[in-house]
Order: sequence, then structure tokens, then C-alpha cells
Amino acid sequence: MKRKYIGMLIMALAASMLASATILMKIIPQETRLPPEHVAIWRFTIAAPLLWLITLLRKTPRLKIIDRPLSLMGLGAVYAVASFSALFALDRLPSSLYVIIVFIYPSVVVLISLVMGKAVPKLYWLGLPLTFVGLFLVVYKFGSSLSIDLIGFLISIVNALAIVIYMMLSEKLLENRQDKLLSTNWVMAGAMAAGLLMIPFFGLTTPNSATGWILLISLGVFGTMLPIVAINYALQLMGAARGSVIMTLQPVLAVLISTIFLGEVLTLQQWVGGVLVIAAIVMLQLSGDRSKKSISSNSI
Repeated sequence: MKRKYIGMLIMALAASMLASATILMKIIPQETRLPPEHVAIWRFTIAAPLLWLITLLRKTPRLKIIDRPLSLMGLGAVYAVASFSALFALDRLPSSLYVIIVFIYPSVVVLISLVMGKAVPKLYWLGLPLTFVGLFLVVYKFGSSLSIDLIGFLISIVNALAIVIYMMLSEKLLENRQDKLLSTNWVMAGAMAAGLLMIPFFGLTTPNSATGWILLISLGVFGTMLPIVAINYALQLMGAARGSVIMTLQPVLAVLISTIFLGEVLTLQQWVGGVLVIAAIVMLQLSGDRSKKSISSNSI
């Protein structure tokens, strides 16, 4: 199987795990009475040490001196910024409006990749608008009042830009690194460090039940550690442009998971939107590559 399609499967798996994380981020504060910002701190505090433990327990544990660890930790801090800004934005904006604003980031990643001469799908001009229309149909309820909190809007933009920076830098910093798991350890360490720095501002409390701990650990493992590892691997196989497009599955899958496990009902509008998103992603992944360099060479 081609590298691109392996990367596509891994990124789709990451999107599904992050969609599950979205549901867990809703459930955990209700079940544990932990403030959302405490949940965000715990997710990285659980994920980072566990990933280091897995790395140490490998059959051939060779902890090499890795190149530019501080850069990788900075990458993790960027991911933590995306996580915290999402919480602050959702505190001020309806989730539907938040999703519409934040998921402009795949288009930004594709456009930056095109300007930088990186490979992007040839049909980006059609696929990206289709994904946006599909997401709009999935999350927006027609007839509902739409009010925009300026601070919430700006925080959402920060959230989107942080994801853009993470996708672009992850592709670059992990390129040609043989031990990507060890590299991701430093990324997770940076995210954890950024979270711990938030404790003086927000404090930190613990869950009040075994169920709360199980949910929190599930978020740390399946909603944080595994998807970050998957994203970092997938970006090396398919690039940031294609990878970011697949991540538009995340809100669609979150709605579908809510329907299955939380008893929510999908409307015809949401079904249509979900089909549009999936169709656009498939079209973009099947589309050949187009890059600034290839355009320049064809014009000579």
C-alpha cells in the first residue's frame, strides 16, 4: 500500500480518537466536577509520562541523544496552546460557531503549503470549499440565533493558528528522524510542561471517584497520547496539506459518536453535511499532487 494511503488511515484514526476526546471533555467535568482547564492539564500530565514509560519498555530501549529537543518541546507547547484556547473559546462561543471558525485551519495549511512549494492535492480549490460547507451543515442549526463574542472569536482564531503551526512544524521537525516515538516523547513533555505552568493560575484538583480517574486516564491515553503519536507519524507519510484535510473528519465523527453513545439524533442536514465532508476528503486524497515547483517547471 502506498505511503500516502497508510498515512490517510493513520490520520483518520487520529481524527476518530480526537473526536472521542471531544466527547470525553464534555463528560468528565459533569462526572468529576473538575473544571475544564484542570481536565486539560491532566490530559497531558497523564499522557507524557505514560509515553516515556512505553518508550523505555520497548524491546530495544535505546534512548539516544536526540537533536533539538527544545524545539520538539516547543512544538508540544504549541499543541497545549491549541488545547487551552479551545476550552476558553468554547466557554464564550456556541460549539457550532467555534467549529466553523477553527476548521478554517485545513485551508490555511493547504494555502501555506502551496506558497512554500510543497505538494497539495490538485483539486484543493474544490475540495476545501466542500469540506467547509459540509462542516457548516453538520454543526449549524438553521433558525438559531447567531451572536459572536469578539474575545471568543479571537481566541478561536488563536486556536486555529496554533493547529496550523503544529501541523506545519511537526512535518518539518520530525522529517528524517528515525525514532519518531522518542521525538514525540519530547513533544508530549513540552505539552505537559505548558500545562503544569498553568497550575499557578488555575490550580489543580483530582477526580472524586474511580470512574472519574478511569475517564481521565482514557482521555490521556486515547484522546491525547495515541492521537498525537498517530498525527506525527501520518504527517511524515502524507504531508501537512493532506493530513489537515483528513482532520476535518473530527467534528463529523464527534457528532456520530454522540449519536451512538449519548442518544443524540442526527438530522437530514447533518447527514448531508457528513456525506459532503467524506466525499470531499476522498476526492482530495485521490487527487494527484500539485505544487508551486511543479507549476513553475511546467511553465518553462
